[in-house]
Formats: sequence, structure tokens, C-alpha cells
Amino acid sequence: MKKGEIDNAIRRALNLFDNWNNITGFVAKHTGYYYEIQSIIEDAVHCGVQVALKDFKKLDGEEDDNDIIT
Repeated sequence: MKKGEIDNAIRRALNLFDNWNNITGFVAKHTGYYYEIQSIIEDAVHCGVQVALKDFKKLDGEEDDNDIIT
């Protein structure tokens, strides 16, 4: 999978979150919580890429390799 494809997947996921957040008003934009949720979404996309490629690596912020399923 190419970097551009991953970037597009992340952008799509973040756009879906923004659309949902605009409707629900769950979290105020441009706050710490908002950016933390965006980071979680980005990690989730990277997890999905790893599953698709069967290439499991530790993500930034992961402290323990024991939680990675191989």
C-alpha cells in the first residue's frame, strides 16, 4: 500500500468523524480532546492497513508489544 493511499484513507476517516461531530456536537473543534480523537482515528487506520497487509508493527504511542496480534 502506498503512502498516498494511506493518507487518503486517513483523510476519509477524519472527514467521516468531522461530519459526525458536526451533527452531534460531541467535542468542540480545535481542542485537546478533538486532536486526541483524531490521533486515535489515525492509529485505527494504520491498524487496518497492518491487518490488510499482515504486517504488524508497533504504532507510535504503543508501549507494549504484548498487545499486538500476529
